[in-house]
Formats: sequence, structure tokens, C-alpha cells
Amino acid sequence: METHMQRVVQWLYGLALAATLVSTPAAAEHYPERSVEIVVSYGAGGSTDFVARAVAQKLSEALGQSFVIINRPGASGTIGIMNAMRAKPDGYTLYVGYTSETVVLPQISKTAAYSAIDDFEPIAVTGLVPVVLMVSKNIQANTLQELIAEVRANPGKYTYGGSVGSPPHIMGAWMNKIRGLNVTHVPYRGGAQGVNDVIGGHLDMFYGGVAVGKAAIASGYVKPLAVTGDKRSAALPDVPTFKEAGVPEFDLASWTVMLAPKGTPAEIVALLRTEVLKALADSKVREALAAQGVEPSENQDVKAFLTHERDVFGRAVHELGITMGQ
Repeated sequence: METHMQRVVQWLYGLALAATLVSTPAAAEHYPERSVEIVVSYGAGGSTDFVARAVAQKLSEALGQSFVIINRPGASGTIGIMNAMRAKPDGYTLYVGYTSETVVLPQISKTAAYSAIDDFEPIAVTGLVPVVLMVSKNIQANTLQELIAEVRANPGKYTYGGSVGSPPHIMGAWMNKIRGLNVTHVPYRGGAQGVNDVIGGHLDMFYGGVAVGKAAIASGYVKPLAVTGDKRSAALPDVPTFKEAGVPEFDLASWTVMLAPKGTPAEIVALLRTEVLKALADSKVREALAAQGVEPSENQDVKAFLTHERDVFGRAVHELGITMGQ
């Protein structure tokens, strides 16, 4: 038989639940009431940081509060993303991430104990970051097919660079596998160093962001042979995609995405998604991002996008046997 105390407890629980249901939309209606932090796993100046700052400025203008970039580099990007994951899910901590720490590292490192799909609320794909295969002028090849033939004729002679577990590292290893090549991977901490060493002839080829390689390409210091993506990069319109260059199964890509901690109120997530997409559609923002080699994404089903990218990179790293930090 139900006691008076049990009825009181049930009444209080129901009252609390009702208050939660009522207060969440109300909180979203007045959001944001103070500054919002956007965590980035990399230092200032890179593509991910640039995208985050461009979007943050427009969000500040649209919503009347400061959206502040918090750079938390380290541990291949896992420090920043795990910091954001553990933040209070109230809309005042957001995350702008890159391919590496978002979907690759959780599949190759036991220390990356998180899931961008399960531990976050998706907001928007904030940009596609095409990667271009650049080769040294010491290499005779001027097309991707010529490079494949040259490498096959000289197994083990050539090198490529990329930080361990990064898209450039995986891309080079994947090209080795799908075309039966033997190009040696040399670990590099950053894209600028890799491009400089290709220019200097210390490295034969490098898979790097368009922004990192654009100046060297324009000056003729390196030769661009192919670029990732379904269509050519607006920054390098004369460079074919890997598919156009005869390697259609080369389907790896890089990008940036905005997320919120799991449990962030749906109304706040919806508001942010609307304003972020408005920011990305702004002509000045698009122009600024294009100058950095970042292009808009037509796919804004963020969860489906992340699931696809996780599976594509997962297939590659598992077939290649790439692991780190174990």
C-alpha cells in the first residue's frame, strides 16, 4: 500500500521533471547569457583554428555574446577533445575538431577513450580541408599515373611525410596498399616542415593541406599531382582529384566539424546549428576560408557524415595495421 511519504516523493519527482521540461526551452530562449568557449585541439594559425575563429566571430555578432577560442593542443589532439567532452553540457563549451582526433585516433589509440558520435551532439560540418599530393621536382613524374609507374620501378627508394595517425600518414600508406607501392613513411610534426623538405629535396612527396602547399605550388617549387575530394579544389582548379587522376578508390578526406558535449539541450544545439550554417553561408566567411584552402560542405547530416568518415578511416587503419600509444 502506498504510503503518504511515497506519494510526496512521487509528487516532488514529478514537479522536478516538469520544471526540467519547462526550463530547458526557457534557458535556450535566453541563450547565451554569457561568453561561450570553443575548444580547439590545435594551436593558433592552423586550418582548424582559422575555421573556429571565423565562425566564432559571426556567432558573437549574431547572438550578442563573445564566442572565445580556447586552444588546447597536445597528445595528438586528444587533450582538447576530451576536455570538451567532459564539460558541462549547457551550451557554454563547444568543440571544433579535425579529422585526426575526431574519428581516427579513437580507432588506433587506447588512450583516446571517446567517440565523437556517441559523446557529442552534432552541430555542423564547418569545412572540407582538401589534401594535395605534392612531389619534389627531383621526381620525373608530372601526373599521378606517372608517379605510380616511377615508384613501382624503384621500390623502397622514395619517402613521404606525415605525423603518425594523421590523415596524411594514412593517405600515403593507403596509396601504398591500393596501388602496390613501397614508399617509406617519415614522421613529421607539421605540414610546413613537410612541404619545406619536399622543396629542399629531403623528402620526395607529402600529402598536405592546400593552404600549406599553395605558395610552394604557385612558385613552382613542388609539383601537385592530385587533390582529395569529390571535386577539384577552388584554390587549385588545375589539379585533378584522385578519382580524375585514375585512383577512384582513394576516398579518404579531411575536414573540420563543430560539436557540443552530449546532453546539451536540443534547442541550444538547433540554434547553434542555424547560426553556424548562416555564418558558413556568408560570402565574406566563404572568401576567408577559401583563402585558407577550406571549402564548404554540402553534407550537413553531421552524424551520418561522422559515421561514414569513421568507417572509411577505420577500414583503412585496420587493413594497414596502424596503431599508436599502446
